[in-house]
Amino acid sequence: MGETNGYPILMRLKGRRCVVVGGGKVAARKVSGLLEAGAQVIVISPQFDESLITLAAQGRIEARQTAYTSGMLAELRPLLVFAATNSAEVNQQVVDEAHTLNILVDAVDNADNSDFTNMAVIRRGAITVGIATGGASPALTAQLKARVSAVIGEEYAVLARWLAELRPLVQQRVLSETERAAFWREVLDSAVLDALRGGDETGARAIIDRLWAEYSA
Repeated sequence: MGETNGYPILMRLKGRRCVVVGGGKVAARKVSGLLEAGAQVIVISPQFDESLITLAAQGRIEARQTAYTSGMLAELRPLLVFAATNSAEVNQQVVDEAHTLNILVDAVDNADNSDFTNMAVIRRGAITVGIATGGASPALTAQLKARVSAVIGEEYAVLARWLAELRPLVQQRVLSETERAAFWREVLDSAVLDALRGGDETGARAIIDRLWAEYSA
């Protein structure tokens, strides 16, 4: 991917097959993220990190204890594949086969040879924030993640849940798009987040309920 800006998307992987080739610490991190997204994960490697052995024993992943050989991707047909071995040659073999089959692939040792790369992710309930530096600096990515994490706390997860519950009512009862936008701005500009940060969830909810009562009267 190099210096070219990528196209950021949020993929829904629930129930979708994804393959990780490699069984070390890097592969384990990829597996963890895939499981968090609800993916069906198959790991191919002659050896496995202890965390992967545990996941396999729990039935959360399918572990194929074998070296990667040509034809495996053609058999499995995953949506995504991660080439995460400690062998550049094997990783390239995975990339070549994935490209032949039009399967999106991430080579962990070569971003320029990948169709996509992972972002550093911050999750707060329904909110997902992704941070990437195009491979320029993992240290900078980590610093940005720490700073953004400090700003976006769990109060945003609570607010997002409330707004999701309220949205159908707003769309149904506030007919003007201008009025709907004004209502959401007023909610977000109110003291609701300050109240949530202070642990006053009851008071925060009262603010939203009062604002909604005014708009829906």
